[in-house]
Amino acid sequence: MRHNQRDRSTAAFVEELLDLVVYARHDRGLAEGAADQLGMIEAAVASREIERRSRLMLATAWKSGWQPCELARQVRRSADATTSRLGLAAIAADHADRAPSTLDARWIAQLEELELPPAVASTGWMAEWARTEQLPWRAQVGAAIALLQSLAVIAPLAILIPPPGAANGHRAIIDLTPSANDPVLNRVRALLAQAESTNYEAEAESFTAKAQELMTRHAIDLAMVSAASPRSEQPSTIRIPVDEPYVDAKSLLLQLVAESSRCRAVFHPRFAMSSVVGFAGDLTAAQTLFTSLLVQAQVAMHAAAAAAPPGTRARSRAFRTAFLTAYAHRIAERLAEINAHVVADAEAETGRSILPVLAVRSSRVDDAIDEMFGRLKSSAVRRAFDPAGWSSGRSAADRAQLNAGDLARPARALTHRP
Repeated sequence: MRHNQRDRSTAAFVEELLDLVVYARHDRGLAEGAADQLGMIEAAVASREIERRSRLMLATAWKSGWQPCELARQVRRSADATTSRLGLAAIAADHADRAPSTLDARWIAQLEELELPPAVASTGWMAEWARTEQLPWRAQVGAAIALLQSLAVIAPLAILIPPPGAANGHRAIIDLTPSANDPVLNRVRALLAQAESTNYEAEAESFTAKAQELMTRHAIDLAMVSAASPRSEQPSTIRIPVDEPYVDAKSLLLQLVAESSRCRAVFHPRFAMSSVVGFAGDLTAAQTLFTSLLVQAQVAMHAAAAAAPPGTRARSRAFRTAFLTAYAHRIAERLAEINAHVVADAEAETGRSILPVLAVRSSRVDDAIDEMFGRLKSSAVRRAFDPAGWSSGRSAADRAQLNAGDLARPARALTHRP
């Protein structure tokens, strides 16, 4: 690359090089050449421009709906540990000059959860990070490039928490704080914690079933109250990360649990997380149940692998993918049975039909999905055909013997955004 540096300042030249390494990264030769030149520029000048670029890209991310924990996770997914720590330092510096009183309480809670490094100012932080990491300048450049590349590929998401700089009247889509002290949900959490901690499958199933009964009846009661109220509650949205490995199978479990909790889930495969839309109490219930069921599935899957005789496939990816997919399907069947039972009991008790009220709320959730995401695509869950894994997964969900015909059932479609 040839540049006439006499016609531009060093800062402008660094800015041009950053453009090349970030936006021309698919041209390997061009990007590597720009990175090499960055490594030869004075550290004080180049790091100042890197700080400025990262601050601009973080501002864009916040305005595009990304939250601190989500952004830190995305950098962690796409880069190494050193770059992840640089990302945390950048987030800390970005907030160094922000008064806590100007930030939403949920935003502050995420910053605290990340345990950010101390940032005394919004400039000069990269040098401080480098001293802590004990990295030479060339290694600093490599980490900075990886960070900027991670930030460059994010796409807009729905704004769920007012970002820094948002007007005071900015409408937050959800606030689950009031539900934290709901006595019914506290009881549900206690039951699911028992289900996670027991070593006996029958006990775990019993605790989970009771939790689902409580959640469904609680949702019916809230729906009936809402139907009689002149000011009805509006659907809300949360985002739930779905971590590797077996993201497809885990996101399928989340989708089916969300549906059983009267919510809808939309999977974002590029970022390995799902947006879940529903009413506030249902969202809390769905998130809690999904977390518990995933823990139970992983415990059962590891137990199956540990108990398998030598030479079996219980530790293979095909076995575990089939296990989790079958587990998700059988859980959905069980939850549907429980929901039907609770609805029937509620109708017998009240002497009126509950389904029309639930259908109205379901329709409003569907309308919210359409408004937020527009047209969606569906794709089949990728899974290897492993009968042993499928059978073991269904047994883990309900200790039921697998019928031969069940193996031929196609995988449930996942609704997702590209």
